Amino acid sequence: MIWYFENLQRYRQEREALEALASTADWLTPIAWRIDASLRMIWDADISVSERTFPISLRYPNHFPHSPPMVLPRGDTERWSSHQYGPGGELCLEHGPDNWHQDITGADMILSAYRLLQGERPASDQQGTVASRHRTTVGQDLRNKHSRFMVTAALAEFLRSIPDGVMLPASVNITFHEEAFVYVLSSATMPDGKKWVEPNLPAPLLFEGYEQPTVLFRWPGNVLRPSLESLTKFRADVASQGFVLPSVKYALLAHNSRVCICLLDADDDTVSTLSVIPAPAMATRLDESHAILATRKVAIVGCGSLGSKVGAMMARSGVGKFLLVDDDLLFPHNLVRHDLDWRDVGTHKVDSVARKIQLVNAAATCEKRKHKLGGQESSGAIESLIEGLADCDLIIDATADPSVFNYLTATVVYAKRPLLWAEVFGGGFGGLIARHRPLLEPDPASMRRAIESWCFDRGKPIERAGADYGGGPAVPLIADDADVTVIASHAARMGIDMLIPRNPSLFPNSVYMIGLAEGWIFERPFETYPIDVGPPAALGSSAVMDPDERAGELKRIFQLFEEHQHAASSADPDRQTPST
Repeated sequence: MIWYFENLQRYRQEREALEALASTADWLTPIAWRIDASLRMIWDADISVSERTFPISLRYPNHFPHSPPMVLPRGDTERWSSHQYGPGGELCLEHGPDNWHQDITGADMILSAYRLLQGERPASDQQGTVASRHRTTVGQDLRNKHSRFMVTAALAEFLRSIPDGVMLPASVNITFHEEAFVYVLSSATMPDGKKWVEPNLPAPLLFEGYEQPTVLFRWPGNVLRPSLESLTKFRADVASQGFVLPSVKYALLAHNSRVCICLLDADDDTVSTLSVIPAPAMATRLDESHAILATRKVAIVGCGSLGSKVGAMMARSGVGKFLLVDDDLLFPHNLVRHDLDWRDVGTHKVDSVARKIQLVNAAATCEKRKHKLGGQESSGAIESLIEGLADCDLIIDATADPSVFNYLTATVVYAKRPLLWAEVFGGGFGGLIARHRPLLEPDPASMRRAIESWCFDRGKPIERAGADYGGGPAVPLIADDADVTVIASHAARMGIDMLIPRNPSLFPNSVYMIGLAEGWIFERPFETYPIDVGPPAALGSSAVMDPDERAGELKRIFQLFEEHQHAASSADPDRQTPST
């Protein structure tokens, strides 16, 4: 319903309040009531301030009095006030959506408009200032600005270190979007030749962005900034301070605490300025325990929808090193669940996931292996890959592929490394996350048997994913992005817990079945079953060798080394061989 039909009493109250105000205020001249094309009720009037008449409209929203009416110019596109949403726009008054309550009337809004206009024009030849009741956000200020220069926290600190009267060669990196061009100072060279580089600029942007030479001035604090009236006057002011302006399109001026970046157009002899996005106040968004993650290396085997999400989450949490393993390409049909998008279609997933990781954590480094663990690969390549996996602080299996799991089980048992694996069950009704920590949980193969036995004991054999999470050539997993993201989030949280590592762990159990909907063992959404897989197997007495047996076996191994060394030396006297 429209408010003036639904609440006739309030309509009469509004009308009578405005009539009472008009009868006592000599600065207010009522015109008429009307209804616009959107069926909104409008009251037109004129406000007289300092010998000037302002034609206004008081416009009620159709859901009044739950939100405020607005006062705006009637047929006038001039900007009346500094407290106005653009030329011809609504006046920003004492009452707005943030402090509105239903006792306020349209007459109160008209009074507020008068106080604003009269306060800024106390007399026809004077200009006053009216304090704002609130501040606009940077986003509000820049929503109509196309060219924007970002001042990062690192740049702000660097600018403070530059002495007055210094000019430096520099570069800006420009990223083009349909809605905005964003500029970032990527580097600057000090007079002694040392180069400052923006530490938060991801390496992929240096390749994808548009690099332009610029000049950076630390303008003397006691001197007015160069004139922006024309490029000729700008050059003259720069020369007056002993600078020779090179032939560049951009100039960045740091003047006291302010930053100004200018676009220099030699063809038109003009200087224009870009909008500046100030450096935001620094705020800690992760707890202190996350700092150690910058030194950790994580292997993600499988960069499909599950692995890509886990990788991005761990990068955002501060993980500094990654080994990404996947031989697959990204296809358009993968986009239903994958963390990548159309810009990455046709690329190897490891390449684009690495790019995504560095775009969210510029300090992260990524080693990439375009191999299929358990597939048709050379033995040498697989051996090298397993050695690389053994060098990681955590290995994550995001493939749901039993053959991959077997290779990783052998790797973690051999290298004594932790393993985390996760699966999304076909149908999207749930999934599992599981961890193996050396000496704390059984080996992964034993854990998998314990999980399957747990399911079998309940008469519900475990539901396996369709193929892989990338939607490869086999029958794809039936689950949507939200299903995969929930399991990926739980897996990332458990992985971070393992990497810190927290003691005690946030996760009392090593395996969790997580329900997302009714199906299989789950009777309702968010139903969770922890599984106890027992302690790690103790080394049995039969496996313990006495000292003489141990010495005998080592002797045999050393003999093989000696034979290898002798054979290699005989074949090539200059060849270096390892010493036993």
